[in-house]
Amino acid sequence: MIQEPPPHMPTGAATGVVMRPRPGILPRALGPFLAILILTFLIPPLSPHANEISVLGGATESIDTGERSYAWQAAFRHDFLRNFSASLSWINEGHLEEHKRDGFAVQGWGRVPLLDNRLSIRIGAGIYQYFDTKIFPAGNHENVHGWAPVYSLAATYYTERPWFAQVAVNRIHPESDFNSNTYLVGVGYRLWKEAASPSGPREGDRPAKTTGYEVMPFLGQIVVNRPDNDPGIGSGIEFRTGIDEHLDWTATWLNEDVPGTFHRAGLGTQIWLVDAFLARRITLGFGAGLYSFIDREPPPDSGASSRLDIAGLLTVTTSYRFSDRWFTRFNWNRVMSNDSRDSDLFLLGLGYRWEQ
Repeated sequence: MIQEPPPHMPTGAATGVVMRPRPGILPRALGPFLAILILTFLIPPLSPHANEISVLGGATESIDTGERSYAWQAAFRHDFLRNFSASLSWINEGHLEEHKRDGFAVQGWGRVPLLDNRLSIRIGAGIYQYFDTKIFPAGNHENVHGWAPVYSLAATYYTERPWFAQVAVNRIHPESDFNSNTYLVGVGYRLWKEAASPSGPREGDRPAKTTGYEVMPFLGQIVVNRPDNDPGIGSGIEFRTGIDEHLDWTATWLNEDVPGTFHRAGLGTQIWLVDAFLARRITLGFGAGLYSFIDREPPPDSGASSRLDIAGLLTVTTSYRFSDRWFTRFNWNRVMSNDSRDSDLFLLGLGYRWEQ
């Protein structure tokens, strides 16, 4: 007897590769991508002694239920005017009973300097792209992606050394998710760059690109964003090239293998905001783009042995150049899936670089 295929499956696709329509993925994935392009053209050139990184820890409070959990935040800040700055932060709001939420925030800041510039009081506002693993009583879950306004207050005390101390409060107010406050305290470091030549740039000179050409294989661990955080192995190879002083492009082959959950492999492409510090030995970057893959273990309801799909891809990266040719790089990738199978890839590689 011939069985009719399920309504959601094209005829003849029961054992082939199925491409399911994903109407919502492009706006979600292209939002961070477009933000990088806009910031690249709007933010003035980065100047010496104008950049900071910080790591803070503390607590999250759900305003809706009163629940509490841990919280942490890593941030990069650029002062583009004396009392105004912009920041890019990753905020993890911990594990509440029915929520595991984190994401990145882009904010603008104004500050009031006190105590001969030793103390700064900052007020910030911006937008927060969040990823919430909602956990239901039956034990199933859903990965929810959304945008929310974020408002912040921070106090920073600077020492005579590059290190500083900071306390901060964030208020996150989504329309369709829980409202929260995060209370944080931690330390930071002021990054320095080489000063420009006293004579200034010569006519016809272009700013040096942060990146020339790079090739890097990598290996690491995958964590699936679900209640039991299934682990797996991630691997691949990345090609990176500089487009402008603070703009890179990458093409990356990724392989994600989480037994019993999924086996995805495909090509990702991203645009990056990047910069180099400490005699250009250390680089920092944030990338956004798309990831096209074939899943050899699709969800059971797909009715196919494999499936072609597209996901958003966000990455935070840092590298250390220990010679003119060789470097090591760490990437933290977030795959924004459409079927509640988001994943984090923590990848480490050794690469080779050469100038354009």
